[in-house]
Amino acid sequence: MKARRVRKKAPRRSRAAHTRDLEIARQIQTSILPRRVDVEGIEISAGMVPADEVGGDYYDILPVANGCWIGIGDVAGHGLGAGLIMVMIQSMVMTLVRANEKANPRDVVCLLNRLLHENIRGRLNQDDHVTFCLMRYGGDGQVTFAGAHEEILLWRTTGKYERIATTGTWLGAVRDIDKATQDQTLQLQPGDLMILYTDGLIESRSRAGKQFGFERLAALVEQHRSESADNIRKRILARLRRWTARQEDDVTVIVVRCQGVYWSA
Repeated sequence: MKARRVRKKAPRRSRAAHTRDLEIARQIQTSILPRRVDVEGIEISAGMVPADEVGGDYYDILPVANGCWIGIGDVAGHGLGAGLIMVMIQSMVMTLVRANEKANPRDVVCLLNRLLHENIRGRLNQDDHVTFCLMRYGGDGQVTFAGAHEEILLWRTTGKYERIATTGTWLGAVRDIDKATQDQTLQLQPGDLMILYTDGLIESRSRAGKQFGFERLAALVEQHRSESADNIRKRILARLRRWTARQEDDVTVIVVRCQGVYWSA
């Protein structure tokens, strides 16, 4: 009688191996973030606080002649896969922007989406997507942006705030987003504050299960809007730590203040 082959079960991955994976992903996230950025005409402060379970927050600030590019996004997923996609975004955006510093954000976002779709769906065989917004800040105070991400909080020197939707669609889900993606613009005046963030901020919950929310963020910025951009960012994160029962997602915050130093055309 022929002996039956017994298929051995693959060993389960140890907790230590899982922890190593998360640490690698965390290192990937933090190692490529900008350390210090100086852009003439604006005061800018940015930072990310990783969660215990690694997600895929992305941000970057790329100074160019007469301004800078600012990107912010969040990969839907966790662990090494999300970290890998975040690295892809960072390298692709930097390459595309350096190739044409005066490009329309819409064109960069559409091309970035096609590249991500090919890599995420075609090569990694994953179904992740990315919320993403890319901005080009000009020396005249104009901000042109494209992509679908969280609402922009804009505090005017008049003492009123605006919540500006970022229209469009997620990246990586479908190959062609050209029809759904358009450039939007806003005009910063000297003293205006612009706050960018990921959903880990406004969706953080208290012990009672209540979300931090947009309105609480706006009120906090109003209270401290006369302070430096760096202090405002630190106050947001400090308030969030007191509010949050347990951090379950990465939190990224970018604070931009227009200083009114404009370049001529």
